[in-house]
Amino acid sequence: MLPQSVLIGLVVAVVGYFLQQRSWRQKNFEEIRRLEFDECLKLIDDLGSAIDRRLMETSKYSVLAQRGDHDEEVESAFRESISSWMGAFSSRKSKIYHYYGRQEMLRFENVVHSELQEVAEILKRAKRLGLQNLSTEHRKETLEIGGRLDVARHKAFKFLSDLNERLSSGDIGRTSLFNNIYEGQLEDVSRIYLFERLFAIKS
Repeated sequence: MLPQSVLIGLVVAVVGYFLQQRSWRQKNFEEIRRLEFDECLKLIDDLGSAIDRRLMETSKYSVLAQRGDHDEEVESAFRESISSWMGAFSSRKSKIYHYYGRQEMLRFENVVHSELQEVAEILKRAKRLGLQNLSTEHRKETLEIGGRLDVARHKAFKFLSDLNERLSSGDIGRTSLFNNIYEGQLEDVSRIYLFERLFAIKS
């Protein structure tokens, strides 16, 4: 039979080991959460700047298209805003998917991007053909483009607002799966959390 001092030593060693593991796991979790928070802030700032630029240049270009005027500086800035947007499109989609999931990535592509793209196509057609050469339907679309721009702006800013809200609540990235028994994986759920759930200490 083990001496009492040895038994106590073993218990202390085991408890110390588990406490050390818990401390390391928590420290690692906090570090990942901080990094994810910083990266999401950068992503939202990048998206906001890109959306602002795209809307601003599109708005300027819409005046030319409606009047049938020509201004090389405005037209060049409009083309450049589209080129810059498309140049970073896949990268932004990938980051949104990583930090916010597939649903938000699709929302960015099928709502935010699509609205801006449709407005741009209407304006480019009007500029290319001339307002007087458009069909009645297409001429109406061009003249009412301000409303479409407002819709695009509203959807884009609602998207950014929702990303910010999720960031504030910590519902981002890998750390959002920690102790999430509904969406997380088993390795993301701590034993202490499972114990608390089992005995109804946590709901």
